[in-house]
Amino acid sequence: MQRFDNGSKPNTIRIDQSAILILYRFCETQKIDLIQRIAGLSPLTIGEIESLSSYCGLAQQTGERVDPNWYSARMRCAKKFIDYLWLFYEGRCARNLEQLKIAKRLYERMAAGFKLYMKAPYRGDRKDKIGLTPELQAKFIAIIDPSDNNGLNPWKTYKVRWRNYILLLLLMLGGNRKGETLLLKLNDFQLTGRRKYFDIFKSRDVVDYPRAESPSVKTLGRQVELHDKFAALVEHYIVNVRKEFIGWQSTSYLFLSYRDGRPLSVQTPNSILNELIQQHPEFSGLLSPHRLRNTFHDLLNCALDKKFKNSSGLSRKVMKAPIQEAAGGWARNSDMPEHYAKGSIQSKVSELQILLQQEALQQLAVN
Repeated sequence: MQRFDNGSKPNTIRIDQSAILILYRFCETQKIDLIQRIAGLSPLTIGEIESLSSYCGLAQQTGERVDPNWYSARMRCAKKFIDYLWLFYEGRCARNLEQLKIAKRLYERMAAGFKLYMKAPYRGDRKDKIGLTPELQAKFIAIIDPSDNNGLNPWKTYKVRWRNYILLLLLMLGGNRKGETLLLKLNDFQLTGRRKYFDIFKSRDVVDYPRAESPSVKTLGRQVELHDKFAALVEHYIVNVRKEFIGWQSTSYLFLSYRDGRPLSVQTPNSILNELIQQHPEFSGLLSPHRLRNTFHDLLNCALDKKFKNSSGLSRKVMKAPIQEAAGGWARNSDMPEHYAKGSIQSKVSELQILLQQEALQQLAVN
């Protein structure tokens, strides 16, 4: 409660709580009484810290390696919690200077062990997500069409249909991340004139985001161009539909909740897609906000291959790279385009495999 009163977000507190729970579960497996050990100013050994590092690197349910950021959060929070306990119990020997010196040396040895494993490179298992296939792309667009007579659409009211339509199109055709989309404001859009676009700002100040968990912009800021027809759809939503949400005048965020008129929570895009999956189970396991971003990069990769089809393979890759990096908000020479466009790459591999098999079997029949 003190941390909450001091301004910590509930989601931050929850993440720390989860990391501390991981620490206690580790201690239980190693038969370590954490409080007793720290109260006796007996630090974790380098071997125990190594075991903790391995434990923090694995998902408890599946045994798979966790994301590097999640590993770092676990280790960092475990050390902070142990630091807190150590300082608390170290204070009991403040009047005994010799004992205090010994305690500080013991702590420094333990801190060096944590520093060693927190600094060492950690690589989680990268599982590249694949975007929707062309068939599922077409069906997805048909499902989210907000027309009143669209029986495929899982959302009931006109305003929610339109809000979800624009939100999901921005994810799939703009290549936005979920957090970037939720943070869009009305004045980020230029919808009139010759050139139509919207801005994504890396340094977006989200202090005013009125939810327990604030979205974030994880990639570089950029401008996203809009086709005239897409710009017209966004304009229709802003001018005619958004005003139907309660409290629409009290905020400049683009997407609002139909329940309270505040900006959407971080989990709402996932919930929206889960509703779609419930009605259309063929998308189960294949659809998420991030998968829509993957789909965008598949589409971009195919479009660039067509644009530079007369160039050599190396030249095509060199010419494609800065465009893909800019579209994704990545730094120069990033390897992310290859990971995000894996679906289109696999599709080309499949086509070539079928062609090779066809030619081999035809040759066999001739022989």
